[in-house]
Amino acid sequence: MEKTGTRTGAAWGILFGGLAVFVAAPAVLLATGHDTIKPSADSAKELSLAGALIPALAGILLIHGIPLHAPRLLPPVADRRALSKQAIALALIAFLWPLALFLVSQAGQHALVRDVWALAKPLVFLALPWVLLRFLRPQGEPDPFRITWRPRQTWQWLAPIPAVLVFGWLYVLGPLAPPLPSAEDYPDPVVLAVGATLTFFTANVLEEVFFRGMLQTRLEALFGRWPGILLAAALFAWLHLPTHGQGTLPLTLGAIVAFQGFFGLFTGYLWSRYRNLWAPIAAHTAMNTLPLLLM
Repeated sequence: MEKTGTRTGAAWGILFGGLAVFVAAPAVLLATGHDTIKPSADSAKELSLAGALIPALAGILLIHGIPLHAPRLLPPVADRRALSKQAIALALIAFLWPLALFLVSQAGQHALVRDVWALAKPLVFLALPWVLLRFLRPQGEPDPFRITWRPRQTWQWLAPIPAVLVFGWLYVLGPLAPPLPSAEDYPDPVVLAVGATLTFFTANVLEEVFFRGMLQTRLEALFGRWPGILLAAALFAWLHLPTHGQGTLPLTLGAIVAFQGFFGLFTGYLWSRYRNLWAPIAAHTAMNTLPLLLM
């Protein structure tokens, strides 16, 4: 078991509160007759609730069942006060940016939200966090959580493959998978190519760098593995509030937790067990980009 952080009262609160949110969201959706979810607010197609949950849960079970993982993949933290400041700053970015865009969309500026959504991501989730992390780091000390793109051990490359492949197959081609996009959905191949490329870098890569590599790592170091994963996954679900409206606000919140939140649990566990950032990026690509390549 990876010993990452002390299980304090706050950690227990995050653990049980997070579990309650992730259990309640699909339960309430089912109880109210909402067993399908729109992948985004402007999508005409729907994904079954089972189709959203089962791939992520199957991936989590596979990660847990494969014994290849290191007992300790986070460095010890001497200055927990500085670490707390870093984690709070990153969590505030993850919470306030979607909230601001959601309020703008509620004011009727939906086109503005669509335009700003992808274009501002590099500034909000890369440049700003980088500046804050450098500013809040103890003076004269290197960053113990600097992201490494080349894992040292071969098993860190091999062990995630079964979970990523099973998740990708279940989500894209499995019996509960949503219909693949068609030429009617994307009639202009140039727009499709540009959009897919932009999505790859701003969602598949950038979101995993921020939510897993930066935020979750520090939350795990503060509170432990599963409190860190749950909180990062909840904030990752919250990220989709402005763009994944389902009608009413309670329905939207339930849907983004059941869809993006459970996906965040899967990719968060991938990152926690293997510390190979390419694994969650590959899973994200399977969800966002692979259906377009198979179109």
